[in-house]
Amino acid sequence: MKHAFKRLGTATLGLVLAAASSLAVAQQPAQTQMPKIAIALFGPHPTLHQLIDGFKAELSRQGFKPTYDEGHVNFDRSLAPQLLNKLAAGNPDLMLTITTPLTQTAKQALANRKFPIVFGSVTDPVGAKLVPSADKGDTLMTGGSNIPSMDATVTFIKQLMPQVKRLGFIYNPGDDSDLGFLRAMEAAANKHQVELVKVGVDNANDIPARVQSFQGRVDALMVPASSLLIPAAPAIASVANRMKLPTFSPNLTNVAAHHFLGAMTVEYTRLGTTAGKIAADILRGKSPADIPVAIPTAADHEMKISGVRMKDLGIQLPASLKDCNCIAN
Repeated sequence: MKHAFKRLGTATLGLVLAAASSLAVAQQPAQTQMPKIAIALFGPHPTLHQLIDGFKAELSRQGFKPTYDEGHVNFDRSLAPQLLNKLAAGNPDLMLTITTPLTQTAKQALANRKFPIVFGSVTDPVGAKLVPSADKGDTLMTGGSNIPSMDATVTFIKQLMPQVKRLGFIYNPGDDSDLGFLRAMEAAANKHQVELVKVGVDNANDIPARVQSFQGRVDALMVPASSLLIPAAPAIASVANRMKLPTFSPNLTNVAAHHFLGAMTVEYTRLGTTAGKIAADILRGKSPADIPVAIPTAADHEMKISGVRMKDLGIQLPASLKDCNCIAN
């Protein structure tokens, strides 16, 4: 009997040690984790790649060593289901989707998925019906908005050009992202007593003519961070600059390339960092539904002004911006 108790005690001890070992493995820090992450991009663009770089850097900083499967549809939404299903077939632990159209397609095309999606560069996630509210995510989806402060944007425009009374706004009426920008810009323009002149366009071939239609009607033009319009920045700039129409956009790359006069916008590497933090929380077990949509803060914004465009337009840098360290020459 004594030996039986001894054997039982030894067996019990073994079970306790095994359980403790399993618990220790389960509680190992995320530094040892190597998740599979899919990245779906709407199309190649330097700004969007900054978001990806920030996302990857944040996951590495938090100790993850992911393997990535990446793809894009070259801004052709009709190809999105094919790309998304291809990436999903790789059984990722998490997917990053970038831009509103691609994320909306992902929610529909991958409705039966088991893995979570983190979105980035989505202007109005609630208006796009991606999440029920800005305070909480969907069951398997949450992420970050890319909408800059339109109040800060109009303030910036009026700092650089105090005479602006009428501001043009070109947008795609079929894109929920553009409509989110429009709603925010309408509120900001009203606050600053600026008349907003709106022109819609839903076909890339029509963009030059629609930009031309602003001639003589506005003092400056605003181009939102649109999946239709930003890839067409050189074409927009060609027409606007020929008309000597000062053009603004929440896109630093296009200002640095001297397509547009200025930008007050969120910095996309920081948006990627935010998306990376959300992904890290989810990979560690937090439910997307418990993670609110990340909205850019004041610290996430920066401005840039094209010195080339200023000279071409005969604009002098006002005293209020002389220390901005934001001129691209």
